[in-house]
Amino acid sequence: MSTVGTLAVGTFRETVRDRLFYLVGFFGFVMLASTAVLSPLTIGAQSKIMVDVGLAAMAAFCLLVVVLVGSNMVRKEMDKGTIVTILARPVGRRQYLVGKFLGLNLTLLCMLALMGVLFYLVLAVAPGSFSVSYTGAIYMTLLEMVVINSVVLLLSTSVSAPLAAVAALGVFLMGHLSQSLRDFAAMQGTPLQQKLFSGLYYLIPNLEVFNIRGAVVHGDPVGTGQYVLATVYALGYAGLMIITAGAVFGRKGLR
Repeated sequence: MSTVGTLAVGTFRETVRDRLFYLVGFFGFVMLASTAVLSPLTIGAQSKIMVDVGLAAMAAFCLLVVVLVGSNMVRKEMDKGTIVTILARPVGRRQYLVGKFLGLNLTLLCMLALMGVLFYLVLAVAPGSFSVSYTGAIYMTLLEMVVINSVVLLLSTSVSAPLAAVAALGVFLMGHLSQSLRDFAAMQGTPLQQKLFSGLYYLIPNLEVFNIRGAVVHGDPVGTGQYVLATVYALGYAGLMIITAGAVFGRKGLR
């Protein structure tokens, strides 16, 4: 575990050196700009739109980090050959992947925490509603990014960084549409289409499990059971992806 922890901290420091946290400052600018743009609206509408924009911006910035950094995280060291030096030490390949995975998750956690503080500060001074329930949506965003991070980790061990990034974006989009596509195919599609979209539904992560932004924006209650289900689902799917990535990476020839 100390080896995994060292790799995780090293990955976190590397992302900090890449100045990813500038995105947090840009997020603050987006929130302040939205306040100015929405000021002519009525207080109730202004507040709801600001919350929606803020939560969506958090998810978008974190997705950007996962796709751009995660897709290149392992591949960069494989291409440079530095991974051979790392693995020459008492570091297993699975330990290496888990350390990278946890390090990027730590980066996401810190980014979401900072953006969450800015989010609440802007809402506190802006007219309209203020609710700690928005923290639930931020937590769900973190779980969603953990899942996408695990998918990117698997892709980065198999394909090039640009292809991994494009595929990860495809998984993100399909993850939010898979249930709708399966239901549509069940009603209107051919038997082949029904089997195809049903297979995609079970293969691709169902990211709608984590989408409670609409509910919290409109003040609808979100039960504890949904948070528990989302947590178990995220950890289970991410664990499966890491195990698969370890199996693929374990058979890969390095030079």
